[in-house]
Amino acid sequence: MKKVILALAVASSSAIAQQPQMPDLDEIFFKQFDTNQDSMVSKDEFLKPTEAQFDHMDKDKNGALDKAEVKAFNAEMQQRVMELQKRMQQQGGMPQSAPHR
Repeated sequence: MKKVILALAVASSSAIAQQPQMPDLDEIFFKQFDTNQDSMVSKDEFLKPTEAQFDHMDKDKNGALDKAEVKAFNAEMQQRVMELQKRMQQQGGMPQSAPHR
């Protein structure tokens, strides 16, 4: 019985070691938003990517988003997610999911 428990412990620890590490979300947040690298995120720093995203979506540059621009952006984001999932599957970092409809 002790050998079985030991074998399971060794097997599970090696399986855990092979799993991809969860990213450090705090580190990712600060890398994205703390543009002046002072270890603090100001409101302006936090909103800047949103402004850039809006500018990207506003294809006709009229200062407003219409339904077609939002729809085009959503399609672009869905395509990016699918490409990312495909790359992760190819690298063995993510189980294959059911196809989207």
